[in-house]
Amino acid sequence: MIAVCIATYNNEAFIARAIESVLIQVCEEPLRVYIGDDASTDGTQAICEHYAAQDKRIVYIRRKQNLGLVNNTLDLYRRIIADQCDYIAMLDGDDYWTDSHKLQRQLDYLRAHPNVGFVHTAVQGQGNEAIPEGDLSERYNLKGARQSNCTVLFRAELLDKVDLQALQAQAFPVLDYPLYGLFSQHTQFGYLNEPTAVWTEHESVSHPRGVKAQIHYCKERLRMWRWLDNCYPKHFHFSPIYAKFWYMWQIFYILFAQIKKKL
Repeated sequence: MIAVCIATYNNEAFIARAIESVLIQVCEEPLRVYIGDDASTDGTQAICEHYAAQDKRIVYIRRKQNLGLVNNTLDLYRRIIADQCDYIAMLDGDDYWTDSHKLQRQLDYLRAHPNVGFVHTAVQGQGNEAIPEGDLSERYNLKGARQSNCTVLFRAELLDKVDLQALQAQAFPVLDYPLYGLFSQHTQFGYLNEPTAVWTEHESVSHPRGVKAQIHYCKERLRMWRWLDNCYPKHFHFSPIYAKFWYMWQIFYILFAQIKKKL
């Protein structure tokens, strides 16, 4: 069973497109779609309930109060583990898949590479830059594996190898970067250089628009990197000097972009 994990919040304009892109998948493995609606205040609930009523493969969870992206997703993971699903595919509520055979291609890859537990793909518009793959146990750094979360498929058993409660206690703003960093210590990564999804660029937790929010996210990014390096010393190569240089460069870039916008 492949569990498709969709965390959503106020995605009225996008969520139907995301769900539709899952339902058209042609895959020999059965699917179950877990949607965690983080107490949306727009029309997201009505759209999700409509699809859930039409398709029994959809498990729709409506939060009574906003949990935040990380807690919302971790709860979905725990439900997926309890249901003994074999694979987990990620899809944010504002993104969508463009290849109806996406999951089958990734499933074939994992079956052909038993030492690989995590496979991601290109996204539309992404260049052909070298994407890290293989054994990333000592090569996963501040940039991670440069994966787009909407393209990821991984073996559910990887969640048994990490301490989700310890990760949750860190209260990071996002989950993919630190979690996949932990995965890198337990499995090899695979990459398919084929676009299978569209990442929708707009304001979000990981892509804030305000200056203060952007600066705060930069600090959090460094905190996540340092935490990973503390979990596995010398594997993530945290460098205070590089961190300071990177942070100063990010501040310059953020402020320059604001000045340019006002001109």
